[in-house]
Amino acid sequence: MRFNFYPILILVVFFGCSSVDFIPEPDFRPNDHRYKVSSWQDVEILRERPKKLFKIVGEVIIRNTEDLTWEEYEPRLKKEMYARKIDGVWMTEKNQTSIDTVSVQTMDQKGRTTHSYLQQSNLPYWKGYAFRYR
Repeated sequence: MRFNFYPILILVVFFGCSSVDFIPEPDFRPNDHRYKVSSWQDVEILRERPKKLFKIVGEVIIRNTEDLTWEEYEPRLKKEMYARKIDGVWMTEKNQTSIDTVSVQTMDQKGRTTHSYLQQSNLPYWKGYAFRYR
C-alpha cells in the first residue's frame, strides 16, 4: 500500500502548527467562583506588571510557526484564557529558539524524490504569566 504525504504536507504548511500552551501552577483551580470577566475581549494582555494585586496561576508559551503578527495572535490568546477563567496575561519575553532542521521527502518506487519540505531552523515564541486578580 502506498501512502501519499503530499496532501498532508499542504495542510500542515497551509494551517501551520502554531500553539498557545498553558502550563498551570500546581495549585491552579480551573473553576473560580470569583471570575467576573464577561467576554473574551475583556481578558487583559499586559506588557508590564499589573497594577492590582494578582496571583500567577500558570505560564503561557506561544510558538509562532505561521509568521503571524502579535495582533493576529492576541484574539486567540484571549479566547484561550477566557475558556480557562483567567483574568489576564502578563507578557514578559519575546525571543527565538533554535530547533533542529527537519527535512521531509517522499519518493516514488524507483527511489526518485517526488516532494520535499525543509522546516525553518528558528522558532519565534512569546512567554508570559497567566494571572487572576485577588
